[in-house]
Amino acid sequence: MSSAPKITHDYESWLRRQIPVIDADLETKHAQMKADGFTFFRATYYLWLARVAEQVPEVLRATTAPIVGDLHAENFGTWRDDSGDLRWGVNDLDELARGAWLLDPLRLAASAAMSPHLDLRTKDIADLVLEGYSTAVAGPSPRLSGARHLAALVPTFKDSDAFFKKLTAGAATADVDEAVRQAAAATVPGDWSPSWHVRQAGAGSLGHRRVVGVGRTAEGWAAREAKQLDPGTAAWARSYSDHLPIPAPDLYPAVVRTLDAPRASARVAGWQLRALAPDEVRIELSGLADADVTLVLKSMGAAMASVHGVDRQAFEAAQREARALDPDVFRGYVKTMKQTIEQDFENSR
Repeated sequence: MSSAPKITHDYESWLRRQIPVIDADLETKHAQMKADGFTFFRATYYLWLARVAEQVPEVLRATTAPIVGDLHAENFGTWRDDSGDLRWGVNDLDELARGAWLLDPLRLAASAAMSPHLDLRTKDIADLVLEGYSTAVAGPSPRLSGARHLAALVPTFKDSDAFFKKLTAGAATADVDEAVRQAAAATVPGDWSPSWHVRQAGAGSLGHRRVVGVGRTAEGWAAREAKQLDPGTAAWARSYSDHLPIPAPDLYPAVVRTLDAPRASARVAGWQLRALAPDEVRIELSGLADADVTLVLKSMGAAMASVHGVDRQAFEAAQREARALDPDVFRGYVKTMKQTIEQDFENSR
């Protein structure tokens, strides 16, 4: 079994052959990976895929469906749809793929089990995620106006002016593809003449080029982020097992429509575009009462159905398998992967 540092080196060497890499951001990522186990988990999706193939290969025999891939407990948040309604669900679709449905709930449960300041046992976390998925109804992400149980847990929105001004703190840049500029402008009503800035964000995608356009319109501030995409981490990982997911960029438009994501969510010229706004926030698991954690974990499990359900037939088969899955078996998968990643973290510090 290859060491985590060796796998990291192999992945980053591959990445450099795919896209230009920002070395300073990659150094920041390496420092963050040494800080705590949960950040290490978030930043090493490539390692996760390699370890699944080694440690729990039976997971890869589950029904193939559209999956999020790089799913974790901080990959959920709020956004405004094109009607102005606030919705909540999966909010990072960089690694969409076709693969074993079981990979998404497994990664979500393992990430929650590694979340700091969460008192629930790994066993209970696994049960809640699987229950949420097993009982989900595929369809659009929920409006918070109709999901008051979730709405009550959403943090207070940030000060609008402060939020947008902070986005301009990055170095100004003219290195923005014209197709990206035009696509971004087309999603902003009225006259919008943004300044473009380098942006550093995320964990797993640090090292990728990322920029943000920020400016005022007659209706107020607007910001559009663009992040350069690579061919998909699963493309690199296929050397570990031909049962691992296959990147599926063609899924993106259908998933965006299903989620009722805003029109600004688009892919153009190898970049992923999205709107940034102060009311796009996460529900943090840390600090919640146990009853609220239970609610959010079930809701996260259910939110996967909005992505998997893009292929209705595959989702129905996956849900049947989820309902038939022995809870002890799933708990074992989660425990194994949690312990494996924790050991990799210790060996990488």
